[in-house]
Amino acid sequence: MNRYPVFLFLLLFLWPGVTASASPELVERLRNEKKCLKCNLQYTDWQGADLSGADVSGTFFYKSRMRGVKLVKSRLVWSNLELADMVEADLSEADLTGADLRQTDLTRANLTKGYLYGANMGAVIAPEANFTGAFLKGANLTGADLRGSNLQGANLERAVLTNALLGGAIWTDGRVCAAESKGACR
Repeated sequence: MNRYPVFLFLLLFLWPGVTASASPELVERLRNEKKCLKCNLQYTDWQGADLSGADVSGTFFYKSRMRGVKLVKSRLVWSNLELADMVEADLSEADLTGADLRQTDLTRANLTKGYLYGANMGAVIAPEANFTGAFLKGANLTGADLRGSNLQGANLERAVLTNALLGGAIWTDGRVCAAESKGACR
């Protein structure tokens, strides 16, 4: 009997579901030292944790629970936060250069003066998020939900806003975008 198809099925479809979350040692190191470079912390729970000033550059937070987490002035350069739950997270003045935030839920998150140069924020969910004074130069915001967000003073130079929902958002110049705004503030 050929077991190859069964193995392939398990590898392709069940692997993400059986991948263990971070080792307790890595979690403790981050909590105590506020540093964990290129760590695998996928599927971990950081809800309400204060990791302000942490350096987690290159870390893999895929599908992590991070509601209300505080990452003020933290370094998340080239980190993967794809599909993370970051509702009401505080990322003010955080460095997210080149970070992967695709489909991350940033509802009501604070990214004031955040540095998101070249970040991939495709299909990010960020209604009512605060991007005041954020540096979003070259960021990919394709299909992002930015309805009701504050983008006043943000640098959106070369940012891609294709199909981004902008209804009710406060634009970079302080005007409020019309409800039907998509891809550009109208």
